[in-house]
Amino acid sequence: MRLGLLLLFIPVLLLGSIYYLHMERTLRHEQQQNLIARNTQYFHTLIEPYLATLKRQFTLIYQQVNYQDFSGPEIRHGERYLQQWQAYHEVMELDYVYVGTEHRKMLIHPSWQADEKFDPRTRPWYLLAASHPNQMVWTDPYYDYTLGTLTMALARVIEDPDGKRVGVLSLDTQLTPLASWLNGRHEQSHHLGKGYQILLNHDGLVLAHPDRERVFKPLAAPDWLARMHDDQGFFLDDASGMMVSYYRIPEQRWILLSIEPTASMQQVIDSVSVNVQLMIALACILYLLLALLWARYFRRMLGEITQLIRASRSGGIAYHGSRMLELAKVYEEMDAASQDFAQIRLQANQDKLTGLYNRRFFDECLQKRLNSGAPFGLVMFDLDDFKQVNDTHGHQAGDVVLKRVSKLGMHLFDQWGWFCRYGGEELVLVFRLETPMSEIASLLEAFRLAVEKLEWREPGLTVTISGGVAFSHSGLSAKTLVELADSGVYQAKREGKNRICFPQCRVSDLMDEDPPPHLDQTRRHAH
Repeated sequence: MRLGLLLLFIPVLLLGSIYYLHMERTLRHEQQQNLIARNTQYFHTLIEPYLATLKRQFTLIYQQVNYQDFSGPEIRHGERYLQQWQAYHEVMELDYVYVGTEHRKMLIHPSWQADEKFDPRTRPWYLLAASHPNQMVWTDPYYDYTLGTLTMALARVIEDPDGKRVGVLSLDTQLTPLASWLNGRHEQSHHLGKGYQILLNHDGLVLAHPDRERVFKPLAAPDWLARMHDDQGFFLDDASGMMVSYYRIPEQRWILLSIEPTASMQQVIDSVSVNVQLMIALACILYLLLALLWARYFRRMLGEITQLIRASRSGGIAYHGSRMLELAKVYEEMDAASQDFAQIRLQANQDKLTGLYNRRFFDECLQKRLNSGAPFGLVMFDLDDFKQVNDTHGHQAGDVVLKRVSKLGMHLFDQWGWFCRYGGEELVLVFRLETPMSEIASLLEAFRLAVEKLEWREPGLTVTISGGVAFSHSGLSAKTLVELADSGVYQAKREGKNRICFPQCRVSDLMDEDPPPHLDQTRRHAH
């Protein structure tokens, strides 16, 4: 016993080791998922709203542009546009608002004087917008040495009603607010060696970085671009010891990176590992102490179980308060389990909707009655026009009809036999032939009349029932007996429904006081 308990100590060590490895892997996975979630959150809470605001501002300015003012060789109402743009410039973070026309004219605010050779149609923003008519386009960010800022342009073609291009509206806006937010928020944490964010363009040019000296310079680790295959993802860079989560911004072709040193993850793992190792060590010590107590406890339990087995051989199991409480509970559970099995068997033989015995019980009952050789009768009932009830009043009404008819039948036939649901709207009654047939016929007729007189809350709903009665005799199989009763149902349907038919004999014979010969013979044997 003790040796076995000591051998069980080996799985404890193995489980502890497996748990430690699982914990470490889980922590790494959680760190990765947290970094991915944080990177996605930065996009949805900072970059996406910022870009959406720029789109709304551009759309507002674009909607006030009249193509007729820019379709001729000279720009019309230029002063009005400049005044409007000046107002927008004061409330929006814009560098320039300008229109270039197909006639090489420029209208720009703040004022900027181009030389005579300047042709707006050759500028990148003009060409990009011209290649994407009816769309707002974003140019690649560029460094404005005049203003000393990182800038990008939004542009859209101005067309006449015929779709002819007359010019392009564009505005320059700074990335400074976005870069300042990222840099300002993470500058301190970056110096402390924690995570930070970088914004790149599709070529790997840095647009935002905690270190301003790296802005508008190539990414320090260019091989990272080759590892960003999906729209978003995660990878470990062993060379730099960094965890990197990336998120692609398709419209601007930017990439948002969240970077965190792997050392920070290892610190968390080491901290948790110490606690886990202490817990495993404590569990091992407790197990060794409890192993001795368990050995004594099991010896006592085995001895008591032996006594219980011996007592059971003598005709019963009786236990007293001096016995182990655990074994007393076992026997209580065994008793409860036997009751549960009885309940389960009842449920297995009961139809959930009507509360009647189900088809399974009927098949078993019918076969048992045939095997016993005692005469009995079988009645097959079928609700008339039940499909029409469902179609007209709904399936819930049909369920109510089945329940009420079943309840009525249970009340009438409870002392006569076994009332079952055969399937759908079909019900069956297996009854003992211990009373005059006239009483049985009267009982069945009473059931038919009671069903007919049931009142329903559904307007126009009337329920009737048809039935067929068959009697057992030697050599008759269960299938044949059911078919005989079923033929009685079909006969009742043919004769107008709402009736009980006896295909094996005439109804007038059944109303005589004397029972059928085989029933009378059975009663004489009983006396």
